[in-house]
Amino acid sequence: MKRSAGFTLAEVVISIVVLGIVSVSFGVFILPAITAQQDVQRRAVLVDAAESALRRMSRDIRISLPNSVRLTNTIAGGSGFAVEMIPTADGARYCTSGTADCDATGELLIGSADLIFDVLGCFRNAAFAPTIIPTTFSTAAYRLVVGSTDSLIYTATGASEVITPVGAVTSSIFPGTGASPTQCGTLSGTANTYNRHRITLASHTFPTASPRQRVFVIEDAVAPVTYICNFSTGTLTRYAGYKNGLAYSTGAQPTDPSVAPLAGLGRLVTANISACNATSDEATVQTSAVVTLSLTLAQAGETVQLLKQVQIDNSQ
Repeated sequence: MKRSAGFTLAEVVISIVVLGIVSVSFGVFILPAITAQQDVQRRAVLVDAAESALRRMSRDIRISLPNSVRLTNTIAGGSGFAVEMIPTADGARYCTSGTADCDATGELLIGSADLIFDVLGCFRNAAFAPTIIPTTFSTAAYRLVVGSTDSLIYTATGASEVITPVGAVTSSIFPGTGASPTQCGTLSGTANTYNRHRITLASHTFPTASPRQRVFVIEDAVAPVTYICNFSTGTLTRYAGYKNGLAYSTGAQPTDPSVAPLAGLGRLVTANISACNATSDEATVQTSAVVTLSLTLAQAGETVQLLKQVQIDNSQ
């Protein structure tokens, strides 16, 4: 008699037992490993987002105009911080009386109207340097700043003093001699001197000297810049280019993104912020020239916190 094909009860029971063991093993050993891998990936995404945000803020703070960093840990409509600054596009040392390799014409006058001054060396920013050698660049695009203080650059009256007004500023190569007379930084025909930039501007009076003879270039269209971290909404947002006429603010530091001058200008830097903090107050920033930033990001039960100290490179 031919035996019917199929499984015996014992074989079925054994199969169920084996599958149960395999399932339990998967749940005990394999599933936690998969979950851990997913957690690591989520943490990596959060860390990358936090690092990118801190790097973006750090860059603007590091190259900011001296005394332009304003900070508050009380923002409108939420909890977090607002930090404002005016990033610079370039900078150099200007000639003063007694400075080697400078003549009387190239000295920058402080406290009285001046038309011409030289810088020691060359401006290097490719965004505007090619256009000012040896032709004209518009101060509607770039402006020069000397002797900046927070009480001057953030008011209309002060800005008209420490920041060159709208108008034409020309730059040429001086003395413009030697083997490469039209290239700034080359050895000139005058002994022990190099070709440098000479700035010619409409009559302007800088009221305050820079202790280190520094002149800065700022790009007018993108200044100033504000970062608002609001962990009530879980966002870090960047605002730029909201100057009020010649002044670079309405006076008080703006902290409310829903009203002028910040309204409509925000660009999200990162989300998922559960907490954030910055150096306690503006006075501490101006004294130490260091801004301490802390961001905490959270998502799907994962939390990361990053801390970064930013040294303000530019000095007066």
